[in-house]
Amino acid sequence: MISIRIAIGSDAAALAAVHAAASGSREINPTRYAEPIEQHAGLTYLAEANGSVLGFLILHKASHPAVEGHDPIQLWQLYVMPEFHGSGVAARLMAAALDHARKHRHDVIWLGVSEHNARGIAFYRKHGFEPLGLHQVGGGGHAHQDIVMSRVVQ
Repeated sequence: MISIRIAIGSDAAALAAVHAAASGSREINPTRYAEPIEQHAGLTYLAEANGSVLGFLILHKASHPAVEGHDPIQLWQLYVMPEFHGSGVAARLMAAALDHARKHRHDVIWLGVSEHNARGIAFYRKHGFEPLGLHQVGGGGHAHQDIVMSRVVQ
């Protein structure tokens, strides 16, 4: 049975392993996940079953110039282990993100997704996200162009 819970500091290594597997990277430093878990408590959710982490998502309290809303929240990262693609894990994580947005009275949830990620775009469309166009996301050395998508939180 898949359960969704808020991540804690000791989950950082598992989140890094999921990201590495999902993105085809060799290794991702766990401190990359320890920081958002600790500094933005309650904004990182993970899916697990039988003691194994299957996927995660991270939310950021952030706006974007292309997104209209009074209190938007960003779905910053969503990764699922490749062997669980299509199993409902991502949908359960998305439900947790939308529930969080409703509970905290965010009126819009938005994200940036690579224009080359057809599977991701289809998933987000299925969950009510509409494209706003190609825009720069991130800052500093992490700035890049993505399709920005958003949906109203109801």
